[in-house]
Amino acid sequence: MNTIPAGSLNTSSGGPVALAIVLGGALMMWPAFFNGYPLLYSDTNAFLDQGVQGLMIWDKPFIYGPWMLAMHWRLSLWLPCAAQALLLSAMIWLARAVISPPGAVRHIMVCAALAAFTAAPWFASFLMPDAFTVMVILGIFILAFGDRIGRTARILVCLVTALGIAVHLTHLLIAAAVVMVVVALRRAAVWRASMPLAIAVAVIAVTNIIGFGKVAISPFGSVFLLARLASDGPAARTIERACPSAGWHMCAWIDRIPADSDDFLWDGKGPVWSHPGGPIGLAGEASTIIGQTIRSEPIRVLELAITNTWRQLQLVGLGDTLRPQWLEGSVGKTLSAYFPPRELAAYRASLQAADTLEPTAARLNALQLAVLIAGLCVTLALLARATLLGDRVIAALCLMALLGLAVNAFATGALSRPHYRYQTRIAWILVLVPLIAIPGAASARRLTAGGTRDAIAAKL
Repeated sequence: MNTIPAGSLNTSSGGPVALAIVLGGALMMWPAFFNGYPLLYSDTNAFLDQGVQGLMIWDKPFIYGPWMLAMHWRLSLWLPCAAQALLLSAMIWLARAVISPPGAVRHIMVCAALAAFTAAPWFASFLMPDAFTVMVILGIFILAFGDRIGRTARILVCLVTALGIAVHLTHLLIAAAVVMVVVALRRAAVWRASMPLAIAVAVIAVTNIIGFGKVAISPFGSVFLLARLASDGPAARTIERACPSAGWHMCAWIDRIPADSDDFLWDGKGPVWSHPGGPIGLAGEASTIIGQTIRSEPIRVLELAITNTWRQLQLVGLGDTLRPQWLEGSVGKTLSAYFPPRELAAYRASLQAADTLEPTAARLNALQLAVLIAGLCVTLALLARATLLGDRVIAALCLMALLGLAVNAFATGALSRPHYRYQTRIAWILVLVPLIAIPGAASARRLTAGGTRDAIAAKL
């Protein structure tokens, strides 16, 4: 399927390749260097607890925390930050190699462009599963179309992609959608492209059996959807119709359901945490209410899902995860208890701890938005051109990016709540696609001299 020379990925150029990937990763870490410490979020502490204490968290797969532990070993959070950045740089290198010979200098230029004009480095420096969102799409693309990439590299890509899928439940939906592109455009590679998804599903299921005694991917995910549908109205009407005879915990909240789904979910005195069993105890009831709601108001539920997906698609911008709220009492406590003293000192000396990082990041939003709009236009143009010329490789990359954006918006906005963080973590793929596809399209023109990429590949 691809036309890169077989020797372009041989080990004889291992030194320059490794150096280019390391330098690309360093560029992806500039926000952490600028901040003085990796970027943190209140949920970062839950993942630290997963690793250092072995805790199962009701709303998070038991994956990212143990992975972080394998990287930091209670020494420094700089280690998982560096690992994320290097993995991203390596995945970009291999994705580019699928389309055309990457070249060390060109790779550094691509990473520099992403670092300067997109949110990519902010999420590579962010100790949250969001660092892997785009890597999921790149990994499936590489596995489906990277025929000339060595077996060892493909195995590593498979494992990294499986990790990326497993660390966040929304990544399961994104991966499934991207695999559908492979089904449409290269059915022979479906087994290879879907392997990471199968591994991720199996690992999540096993950890939930061990931790919660449930054979499920998201044992308590119904609580999130209940919060969304109750705050939007349909589930609140279901509760009103069924109570008090239903005997639900939610009957006590019939006239005071929070209008904000985050308040519904996280307020310590709200509907979820006032239940004797917390979210785990409420999950069964939530499933019943959701089922009745969908049966009674299917059109309204669908309308709200579309509305919230559209809202999520438009929420792109840095800032809402860069404030220090709750960090001192969560991550700060964990750093104090389990890490060398220098780690807590470094965090407290950071711009994020001083609450000066978010205003700096926000100033980049206007430029990044303009670049994203341009990237969207170019991606659509590349898709149209690739479809016209029968170039399934570039067409697949464009479709994977666009479909990934849409499914990400649905998985986060419609099933949870729209937030800037959710769409910003993936939107920068609209810039990455032109950066790696345009050189490939030019190379294909030179090679085909009027033919298609597939025709040339068939002759090799």
